[in-house]
Amino acid sequence: MSDLMLPPTLAVLLAAFTPCFQARSYLAFQRLTLGWVQCQGRRTLTEVALASGVIGERHISVFHRFFSRASWSLDALGRAVFGLAVAWVPDDRPLVVLGDDTLARTGGKSIALASMHHDPLLSSARKPFASFGHVWVVLALWIPLPFGSGRGFALPVLFRLYVGAKRGGERQRAAQAQTRGGPRLQAARTAHAERRQATKLELLREMAALVAHWAEGRMVYLVVDSAYAGRTVLEDRPANVHVVSRLRLDAALYAPPPPRRPGQKGRPRRRGDRLPALAQLIARRRRWSALPLVLYGRAVTPRIFTLDALWYGALRAQLIRIVVVRDPSGRRHDEAFFCTDLGRDAAFVLQTYAHRWTLEVTFHDSKQHLGFGQAQNQTPQAVARTAPFAGVVYSLVLLWAAAHLQHGGSLSWIVRPWYRSKTAVAFPDLLTALRQDLWMTRFSQSPLPVPRPQNPAPHPRPSQRRAA
Repeated sequence: MSDLMLPPTLAVLLAAFTPCFQARSYLAFQRLTLGWVQCQGRRTLTEVALASGVIGERHISVFHRFFSRASWSLDALGRAVFGLAVAWVPDDRPLVVLGDDTLARTGGKSIALASMHHDPLLSSARKPFASFGHVWVVLALWIPLPFGSGRGFALPVLFRLYVGAKRGGERQRAAQAQTRGGPRLQAARTAHAERRQATKLELLREMAALVAHWAEGRMVYLVVDSAYAGRTVLEDRPANVHVVSRLRLDAALYAPPPPRRPGQKGRPRRRGDRLPALAQLIARRRRWSALPLVLYGRAVTPRIFTLDALWYGALRAQLIRIVVVRDPSGRRHDEAFFCTDLGRDAAFVLQTYAHRWTLEVTFHDSKQHLGFGQAQNQTPQAVARTAPFAGVVYSLVLLWAAAHLQHGGSLSWIVRPWYRSKTAVAFPDLLTALRQDLWMTRFSQSPLPVPRPQNPAPHPRPSQRRAA
């Protein structure tokens, strides 16, 4: 049994993870979660252990063994987060899951499974830049929590580590005549060589299949960027999964195959005639429909037109619904989006794709405020677990805030005179509120009983009393 003093709402959330661990590992999970929330500096395991307040009670190696040797599954934690989060989605609404990848830069050639990756933040259109680190493919569940101006939040559920083919640094090491390294460097090289080189699309398809199984027949809409809208993800997906994504304006579109004539011989046609490119259709278009929407928290009225076509290069046996959008002000370029569900209208496609931005907010907040990818683990299993643990803590903070409001609590922030446009709580405000709740719970507990003296003073004898 845990001797931690937890707020009731947080204790209920952590209890949902009990089947994922053994007794000692579950206690370490609780202490790590509290340490991750209360840590104010860099999220290394040493700093997290110090913030948890158990130094002196537990050895520091307990927390390292939790990530490197303990028997627990990261997918099981994702299943628990999914069960807690899906309760906030109404039963009559489909599930929206968001998929994307993010780079966590790191230093040190002895860190396992790290390699060179394209760095989108440091690169420009003229000069690409690569950084050494880990790329995480993340699948998150979008839920409409009762705060945040109605934009919703993306709760990370599943994580997969993408390992690039180039580890990097070998040329410089050879130039310095360092042909052999220490045992940790050799172990990192061996782990990189033995790792199965799965693509990002394959990793995302694997996670989407898991979520489709957890949904138990409920309709799931997978929202991805155009980089993930490929044949690997679109074809052979589960029956209850549809994809919403962006479409290139030069995509090769075809009409559906014509019906077979009576007595026609030969193999049936799999596609019809080639259609003009979207750029040509946009140039010829004269009539656009106005569609009032609320996108990214703002009321807008874009001009649109829709069509159904066959994108044979990515999805050979199914038509897709394409929505072409034009900004009336002319400040944005024309864009096209698609959905594999032909029963959905343009408003649903655009609003669902707009949810994808919440995953970018999740990446920013988990890195800036929870230290996603800051831990310097070196063994392969610890690397594959530590950074996703920050994503699990991020989901728990959001779920705690929603449950806190549901049970009559309040969420507020410090009013800043120079920041007058703020109208809703942000993730740092939620993190501060949880820390305050933890401290209030700790200080509101009844004090410990005063210990009785081990050797009480002897009572005076009757003769001594009379003499006095």
